[in-house]
Amino acid sequence: MKVSAIIPVAGAGTRFKHKIPKQYSKIHGQSIIEITVQKFIALDSITDGILVAAKSEIEKITRLLIQLPGFLEKFKIIPGGKERQDSVYKGLQNIPPDSDIVVVHDGVRPLVNQKNILDSIEAAKTSGACVVAVPVKDTIKRITTDGTVETLSREELWQVQTPQTFRYPILKKAHEAALNAGYYTTDESALVEWIGYPVKIIDGEYTNIKITTEDDLELARILYKKKERS
Repeated sequence: MKVSAIIPVAGAGTRFKHKIPKQYSKIHGQSIIEITVQKFIALDSITDGILVAAKSEIEKITRLLIQLPGFLEKFKIIPGGKERQDSVYKGLQNIPPDSDIVVVHDGVRPLVNQKNILDSIEAAKTSGACVVAVPVKDTIKRITTDGTVETLSREELWQVQTPQTFRYPILKKAHEAALNAGYYTTDESALVEWIGYPVKIIDGEYTNIKITTEDDLELARILYKKKERS
């Protein structure tokens, strides 16, 4: 069975107020993108991968990642699109056409547990579409444009993470339908739901954070150090 990974890292990172793009920020001596990609290189279940980067970053990120043992044997780097959805679709166009399963994972989510990746692959084999997620801890309120407030039932809310894993034909169909309709949404699971396909949720970990702000980076450094000690 062929399992392809798509790792988008082409975002502008406008909320990350730092001198360098967040994917190059370091956690205990390694860049975020290096830590993330190594998780996938090390898994025998991942047969090949596409890293989707901003066109202006291709040269820099290539110099960085080709130093990782096994990177060139498993991954290639391509330029991304305007939006994340465009970048993932470009990744889909570059994976082997006989791929069975596609794993999509944020390039700036370096603390993912490899067990979550493997579990998502197994779940997608049977369900067709799977995401890792964690139950929401806080009370969530919906506030409308006119200031009306509604408290949502916390028991029904989950915080979706990546990896998000699918049978290749399902994800390809969702992306192509969205492209034809000019439809954009937040992630791959929402696209698959949009074409009417159910998405299975499996348990993730609260430590699997996405680096969006500088506070996230500081927290990731603490969590990484804690994991290294355990």
